[in-house]
Amino acid sequence: MTDMQTHNGWVRLKNGFDVELVNGIPVTLSNNGLSVAGDDAALDDEISSLSGLRTTIVGWHECENSDEQETALCIDAAQFEDVIKRLAIASAALFVNRFHKPVGKDAVDWDKMEYDSDFNKAIECCCLDSTDYNKMDFFEMYRDCMHTESHRLIEEGIEPIVGPE
Repeated sequence: MTDMQTHNGWVRLKNGFDVELVNGIPVTLSNNGLSVAGDDAALDDEISSLSGLRTTIVGWHECENSDEQETALCIDAAQFEDVIKRLAIASAALFVNRFHKPVGKDAVDWDKMEYDSDFNKAIECCCLDSTDYNKMDFFEMYRDCMHTESHRLIEEGIEPIVGPE
């Protein structure tokens, strides 16, 4: 994974707009109050180049108490599995940060709780309906990815920094 594929925070684009990444997933785009017109296709291309995920701009709206406009971003549904994997990596980092050990086979409650939450986040990020995918079709892949990442973090002595939930 590249840094941008796990990045949290706002990143400035070439035209001065900012994109918000959460676990490397682009979720919001802001025009920063700039009067320049944004070319949606060019913005989607730049965000895709930055994050590795293809996006669609949902619709601009005015921000309260600001001259900015923002829009939500939808990730291409064909990349749903990539989104789930990024969320699994973030959950592994959270577990290692909290418990200072890898996620073990006995952590079934953690596996289920995190997967339930992350599956719903992935559905939201891809602007899908909860019935578009069978929830359990991705569970084993998610769990394996999360466990593998937690072992990698411990083996490499990486102490992940995680933000507030």
